[in-house]
Amino acid sequence: YMELLIILIIIIITQITLKIVLKTNKKEIMKIVENERLNDRTQELPDNVVICKEILKKLNNEKVKVEEEEKTNCFYFIATDKIILNKDKKFFTRIQTIAHECVHSIQNKNVLWFNYIFTNLLNLFWLVITILTVVGVIKNYILFVSIMLILAMVFYVIRSYLEIEAMTKAKYIAKEYLEEHNVKETKKITEEYEKINNIGIKYTCYKLISSKLYLIILYIIICLIKLL
Repeated sequence: YMELLIILIIIIITQITLKIVLKTNKKEIMKIVENERLNDRTQELPDNVVICKEILKKLNNEKVKVEEEEKTNCFYFIATDKIILNKDKKFFTRIQTIAHECVHSIQNKNVLWFNYIFTNLLNLFWLVITILTVVGVIKNYILFVSIMLILAMVFYVIRSYLEIEAMTKAKYIAKEYLEEHNVKETKKITEEYEKINNIGIKYTCYKLISSKLYLIILYIIICLIKLL
């Protein structure tokens, strides 16, 4: 009981420390995004799908399918080799966001597939051991907490690598695209992209690791309840 309690306390302290040290605040990003002057500068650029296809052409990856939906987050889905975009043209940040997903589409396919499969298996593993623990099949709680911690770290290393690379490269691709289309204040827009990335990388890293730490915390609580 005490071993699990100590692990739980350490994980919670780690979670709080990461939040404080990384200063993850999405509101800071929104303040940058809602720059009306810079948003006006990119209004004359094409629709998101057109921009995406133009960037993909520059990256020699035109085989990727591109679709647009009314209300969705932009993302690249390795299983279908497809980029999904939203239709919002309002913000100047859309160029970098689109470039970000284009970078994902050209990343190492083995790593992308590993991330996709491993993430799904990790979530399934957590669900299975949680059910087995609740029904009393699993008794060695420390072992499975340790396994989850190791798997969570593997998940974090792989996924953070993919996201940081995409965020870092997207800025330069977006800058080049803006320059080619003679967008006014490209330098200022690029500087704002850099600010967003400085916040976004820390925010993303925190969200990635915390998403799995929350699952482990929940599992430990279930284990502690079973021991009472």
